[in-house]
Amino acid sequence: MKTLIATLFVLISSNCFSQSLEQKTLKISSESELRISGDTNINSFNCIFDPEELPKSLNVSFQKTNNKVLVFNSTSLKLNSKAFDCGSRPINRDFEALIKAEEFPYINLNLEKLKFLNQKSALITLNIEIAGIEKEYVVPVEVDTAESNYKGVIHLNIEDFKLEPPKKIFGLIKVKDEIEIEFNLFFD
Repeated sequence: MKTLIATLFVLISSNCFSQSLEQKTLKISSESELRISGDTNINSFNCIFDPEELPKSLNVSFQKTNNKVLVFNSTSLKLNSKAFDCGSRPINRDFEALIKAEEFPYINLNLEKLKFLNQKSALITLNIEIAGIEKEYVVPVEVDTAESNYKGVIHLNIEDFKLEPPKKIFGLIKVKDEIEIEFNLFFD
């Protein structure tokens, strides 16, 4: 009986310790890139996030549920809504109007879970908050551990965030609902 109780205690305590909350501060390299791209009915656009506006570090709090899954706790990347350059002032103004940058000065990427599929790929679950509306996405990520590099593409529909695309020339030019957020993050 003593052996059974001792064994249960060891199993329970080792399980509690293996799932303890870990905290790290990751430095975000200036090589990192973030781009939003989409199409209109006559053209395409690319809005590049100013790398100087990226936070210099990311405080990460997580639990390892096993060797392949990290569950994050209160870990988010906050992006200045006005730090995107779409190539010209009028397009920048239209983009800022689209994402309601005056009313909502930040886009939040809240990390939920990272599940490693193998050494070179993972799935990240994150909540994206744009214009005060949050939506969950599961995104494939290419992983290069040697370079501390994570990259992928998030496909989203602007209607999910109740955003109304600007219409130009009396509605003749319209932004399509589907846009992509492409990220290429390096950590030092």
